[in-house]
Amino acid sequence: MIKRLPSQTRLSVTDKRTLKRIARQCAFFTHVVLGVIVLLGMPRAAHADVAILVHGYFSGDDAWQRSGVTAELENAGWKSLGRMIATGREVIEREPTNRTEKHGYLLADLPSEAPLTIQAEGLKAILTTLRAQRGTERTILIGHSAGGVVARLLMVNGPELAIHTLITIAAPHLGTDKAEVAGLIASTPLAMMAPMMGADTLNRSRALYAELERERPGNFLYRLNRQPHPTARYVSIVRREGFALSGDNTVPVWSQEMARIIALKVRARTAIQSGEGHALERQDGRILARLLDSE
Repeated sequence: MIKRLPSQTRLSVTDKRTLKRIARQCAFFTHVVLGVIVLLGMPRAAHADVAILVHGYFSGDDAWQRSGVTAELENAGWKSLGRMIATGREVIEREPTNRTEKHGYLLADLPSEAPLTIQAEGLKAILTTLRAQRGTERTILIGHSAGGVVARLLMVNGPELAIHTLITIAAPHLGTDKAEVAGLIASTPLAMMAPMMGADTLNRSRALYAELERERPGNFLYRLNRQPHPTARYVSIVRREGFALSGDNTVPVWSQEMARIIALKVRARTAIQSGEGHALERQDGRILARLLDSE
């Protein structure tokens, strides 16, 4: 004989409360899951990048414009954020800083004849001022020639600044004999005649020349290159080997590669060779645009 189930089952008060609690929990988890699905489906907000361009010795922030580098960056979608000049630890804005662009470059003007440490302090003041205006962004430092060493020194002395990327162009990371020659001349009686020949920079730059001498035990670059370097992306843009009137006759190619720095080695990489001389060239802007696009 088949037993028939009753058409209605009476639930106790306790059972009803239990079912209501389970229903509320199911509704809560359903809302959570749906919320996660919606968030995953939404496009992520683009992070803001700022690239600070640091010029080299006996130069100024306008070198990036005269060479066509900034024009290439703007063609790639990077907008000007203005320019700042560091006089000691004081920062002066030459142009109003653009505070709305997500991807932009700032021209930094430093006292290029001053020792590297003083220039690094000026660069830190500029970075601090910029972050106070725009907030903390992913920061990329781009330095040409001695400006590349200045930017790296800032990172070593200030790991808390959390610089994301350092890109250097023809920078004397391992020094250059040209600094030794200039320092030698500056220490001779010829230095007394320099002002009359419009070359007083020899006298003003003696400390800088000493810091940029080729690495050897005990000197400035020897110590810097053995200091811990913060976690970051390190990229070197190098020139072709100098020969006669072609190539870079100011900084040897081997000195331009951060991969040769004992504290970095495999953490740094070298970009394709660029340029025929030591000065900035428009092609540098195109290479920078590609590197920045791969960030």
